[in-house]
Amino acid sequence: MSSSTTFPTHTHEQRGNAGMKEFKYGNTTVIIHSPLVLMSADERKEWFQKEWEKGNPVLKQIAKAVMDCYVPKESSY
Repeated sequence: MSSSTTFPTHTHEQRGNAGMKEFKYGNTTVIIHSPLVLMSADERKEWFQKEWEKGNPVLKQIAKAVMDCYVPKESSY
């Protein structure tokens, strides 16, 4: 990459605080922008079940990533 390479400017559209929740961990602030954070546990469970049944590809990728963390890989020894 040369020093004259330009990158697109990041833009952010503020949409109010709907579906936003803020958490503080030490010096770190985590802000989640998702309607899921405002749902009850039962509502979230129902949402995930419906999305899983619909075959939501992002949800499937997340599930695979989690399973990859727990399933041991075969050793090459």
